[in-house]
Amino acid sequence: MIDFLCFLIKNKTAFTGFILSKLNNSLYSSSLKTTLTANFNTVFSSEFLYPLFKYYVNPFLLFIVIVLVVLLIANRYGFEKKIQIKKEVEQKINDFLTEIIFSNCTTEEIKEKIKAFITVEVPFNKKWCREIILKNIITVKRNINGVNPNQMLLIYKYFGFNIYSDKLIKSRSWEKKLLGIYHYQILDYKIKKGRIRPNIYVKNKFLKSNALVAVISLSDEKFEFLNNYEKKIATADELKILDIIHQKKAELPKNINNWIYNKNSSIVTLAIKLMIRYRESLTKEQIRYLLKNENPQVRKETLLAIRTLYIIETSAILIDYYKTETDKRCQISALKTIGSVGDLEAKQFIVSIFKDEKDLEIKFEIVKSIIKLDEHFFDTYQTQDATEKEIISKIILHVNTPYLN
Repeated sequence: MIDFLCFLIKNKTAFTGFILSKLNNSLYSSSLKTTLTANFNTVFSSEFLYPLFKYYVNPFLLFIVIVLVVLLIANRYGFEKKIQIKKEVEQKINDFLTEIIFSNCTTEEIKEKIKAFITVEVPFNKKWCREIILKNIITVKRNINGVNPNQMLLIYKYFGFNIYSDKLIKSRSWEKKLLGIYHYQILDYKIKKGRIRPNIYVKNKFLKSNALVAVISLSDEKFEFLNNYEKKIATADELKILDIIHQKKAELPKNINNWIYNKNSSIVTLAIKLMIRYRESLTKEQIRYLLKNENPQVRKETLLAIRTLYIIETSAILIDYYKTETDKRCQISALKTIGSVGDLEAKQFIVSIFKDEKDLEIKFEIVKSIIKLDEHFFDTYQTQDATEKEIISKIILHVNTPYLN
């Protein structure tokens, strides 16, 4: 303790300075706090805030509101003005296209008129203007019969849209590629099918589908290249291809018989549908081969072809096929076919399997086929099984009354 007091006395100057500095800091903090509080009360006092809002804040906010209102009005006016301009331009475009499409102008005259039109009459440099012209050209080509396809293609090229379509095809975006393919297909731009063909083999199913249909539509040989096509063709695309056949009035491919033996079941199915469309009958050898195809869709299409083309003398083939078929939908289709083209042998066969069949759907089709082959068969049919008798009665009632639920 004595030593500690001696230390304090020896170092009294440093110790006293330390104490005084702490006291000064404390007093300074207290003074600063008092000053800040006073300034805060002064700033947020009513005497200060009232003139601030009156002369600065309120006028500024009012100015902002006025500017926004003016901008909205100007924007609305500009929007309506733009719509009006577009309507006027579209009317000019319609009148001009009508004139050059349905007139007897020469190729050179059409070229000069288009050049003058896009230079003087319309703002062709605007994207929306070009879109209106292209849309109208495609609409006319697609919906109006009797227009000269070569003339429509020339008009399309003279406007420079072939360059635009080329850019779309070369784009990395599959949506843009689809649009370019659509332009070529609608305008029957056959020379460009080579640019479309690579898209048949891409992974994107939408692009692949549209490219396939477009190439078939633009190809002079129509379907010949399909014999070597290895990809699956969707049902929707099959319908599109058949629609192209109807529109183009194309002839049946010369090598259609080779398609039947194609490894690609999609090509086989399409071949059968084409033969149905052209009423081209299948031979017995072809029918036997097709009914052994591992794809049930091919077998069903074959059975449909037999019914639709009414290929008789196939009862023995159908009986042998039914005995080995395990797919229920194919069995039902086979029974429908037997009911349509079957003979006495076919009738005896389905009667023999009738009693043992437990599946009601198949049993229903058996009864229906028997009635088609012999409408009086069940007039004398007897069974001791009450449940079986009731089931048969209901089936017969449904067969004879198609609209009964």
